[in-house]
Amino acid sequence: MSKSRRFLIGGVIILAALSYMIYGGMQQAMVYFVTPSELKANERASADKFLRLGGMVVKGSLQKDLQTLTYRFELTDGTAAFSVFFKGVPPDLFAEGKGAVVEGRIGSDGVFQATMIMAKHAEEYSPHKDGSAPAKSFVPVKEASVK
Repeated sequence: MSKSRRFLIGGVIILAALSYMIYGGMQQAMVYFVTPSELKANERASADKFLRLGGMVVKGSLQKDLQTLTYRFELTDGTAAFSVFFKGVPPDLFAEGKGAVVEGRIGSDGVFQATMIMAKHAEEYSPHKDGSAPAKSFVPVKEASVK
């Protein structure tokens, strides 16, 4: 076999391996989640599966116990709602009326047992209501003079 043919075959193998690694990395980086409506429709089939559930935290549903760091709330997609239990420290952006994606499993009691909460941030920028610039939140440091 000639050197150029071996070089070509080696290049194809390396290119295929790199393509596979890039494709696999992209698949892992994507965050897929089911909505409460989808989960309600397939609740039995999803009983033993680890999955992500996404929706809006229903206003008035958030119950927190800061002593035990437990949170109970409902996620909705506007059509259906699903009860969620979480033990731990949620992200700072987590609040009622905001979007969230939780990871976990459906418990035997039918409540989604979350092991992690990912809060969604606002995707829109809205200026101050009165049109004024934001207040400065820093104190300027005076320059020191060198003599």
